[in-house]
Formats: sequence, structure tokens, C-alpha cells
Amino acid sequence: MVDRARYRRGAHTVTDLKYHRVWKTKYGYPVLRGEVGLRLREVLRMLQEEGLVENEPNQRTRVAGLDPQELDDVYASRILMETLALSMTMGTFGPAGRKEAKRLLAEMRRAAKTGDFDAWFAAHADYHRLITAGAGEGLQRQLRVFADRTIRYIRIYQLSDPNSWQAAGDVEHAQILDALIAGDDRGAVTGMAHHLARTALRVLTDCAPSYVPVAVPHAVALIDRRPPAALRLSGAS
Repeated sequence: MVDRARYRRGAHTVTDLKYHRVWKTKYGYPVLRGEVGLRLREVLRMLQEEGLVENEPNQRTRVAGLDPQELDDVYASRILMETLALSMTMGTFGPAGRKEAKRLLAEMRRAAKTGDFDAWFAAHADYHRLITAGAGEGLQRQLRVFADRTIRYIRIYQLSDPNSWQAAGDVEHAQILDALIAGDDRGAVTGMAHHLARTALRVLTDCAPSYVPVAVPHAVALIDRRPPAALRLSGAS
């Protein structure tokens, strides 16, 4: 379990601040001009729109705290869109895709074993993109945005269970691929829905235990074709 004592808690947020940005006007101003300044403002605007930073007039820009409602909504959206994209890929996933997916699974296992998180995240992103490649570019673009927004939550899960965080996800990745290869649409999409739900529920349980998730159980229920139920935790997706 995660060490809750290290988190700063507010009425609706849980914060694990790792760094903050400080402007030193004397040295920073000559650099933060022209294209650099414009690009920085654009990046900060994008981060603010995605809820990753908070920026109030005449106040410092701050890394946003963990908002349980935002986590619930983001993962529910990803569940619905990614299962749709996975279903659209079923009829076009040929031998080349299968071979590459198996290679990516092996790369994730290698990276997890050696603690190479950058390599694991890269292989993980490529795996999810590969098995949803049948979707159109517009849907894939949205999937990339939501996948990027869930990285912070996967990282929280990795930190909370450093010795076995990859175990459940590894099994599920393989099961989803097996169902995809077998043409088992129901097995693939329900496996994906529960795979994605695990991280959301685990992080919420660890970091916001009083929060009752609503969006994620409803999204999973739509895929499972059953009434919403109180889902319970496990792992990382």
C-alpha cells in the first residue's frame, strides 16, 4: 500500500508534489522571450486545459493535485473509447500485428524486470496503439490524449507497489492479445475494460479512499452489458 502520510490533502484533492517551477526574473527574462516564451505559454496553456497544472492570475503556476473526480472521468472515457477502437481492429489484426504485439509484450516484461520505466512506458504505449490501430485517425488522436493523461496514475501505482506492479497487467495484456488473435470480440473488449479500470480503482483506493467512483463502474457496466456495480481494485494499465 502507498504511504498516505507523504500526500498533502485538500477538500477535494490529494497532492504528491515532486517539483515546482520558479521564475528568476534577473536570469530567466532574457531567455523566456521570442519563440521560447511563446512556446512555454502554449505548453502551460495545454497543461492547464488538461488539468495537469493550475494557473491563477498573479499566482505561481502549480502542478495540479490528484483530483479523484478527474481520474474517474478520464479513465471512464478511455475505457469507452479504447474498447471501441479495439473492437474496430478485430478484423484487420493480421500476422504482422500479432508478431509485433508479442515483441512489445516481451519488451514490457524486460523493462519491468530491469526497472527501466521509460522503456516500459514506450512499449506499453506502442502496444495499446497497435491493438487499437483499426480506429480512424480522429479517434486515435483522442486515445493518445487520454493515454497521456493516465500516465501519472500508472506511475502512482508503480510507486505504491514497486515489487509486483507489473504482474497483473502483464497477464491481462497477454489475455487481451489472445482474445484479439482468436477473434473473441467480447473477451477482448471486456478484458480491456477491466484492465483499464484496475489502475483507476487502485489509485483511488490508495490516495482518495473516501471517494466513491461512479464513471468507471458505469463505463465497465456498459461493456459488460450489466447494471453498474461497486468494482474493486488491483493493478496498472
